[in-house]
Amino acid sequence: MTFNLEYTSTRQDISYTLTVTADADGDLAIDVSGKGDDGTLLAQGNLRLPPGGAAEAAKLLRESLVAIAALDTKRRTTGNANQPWSAEQDTTLREAWLAHPPTKQAAEAIRELAEQRQRSVAAIRARLPRVGCDPDVTGRLLTETSAALVGRDAVVTS
Repeated sequence: MTFNLEYTSTRQDISYTLTVTADADGDLAIDVSGKGDDGTLLAQGNLRLPPGGAAEAAKLLRESLVAIAALDTKRRTTGNANQPWSAEQDTTLREAWLAHPPTKQAAEAIRELAEQRQRSVAAIRARLPRVGCDPDVTGRLLTETSAALVGRDAVVTS
């Protein structure tokens, strides 16, 4: 059985084309290319697979590309990532946290604070105990007991 399949996708101004061709013997030829808006070839590769080799090759490629994509995602950081916190930023974070009613979901409040401060959700959650706030209950300070549970970096301030 012979067939041709072509799939095209554009991502970040690069048009990717995947072409799969099978010959009468079942051998597969897989060609991938990526071109910029001006037609410049930016990515190119090909695979030749024997009959029956597509399933295992597809599994291997999928796992590899998912892992690579995850690494790429981790490299993209939020605006203030890895920047030190100033005393003023600590103060405004504490005030903003304490301004939320205890009925508001902590995760939602943390997401909002992260977006406003161009920090990651993890950075905000980690910083809250350091400014004396309970990261699990909006609008609440840490107690000595909860500070001990949250970790050594938690600082209870009055």
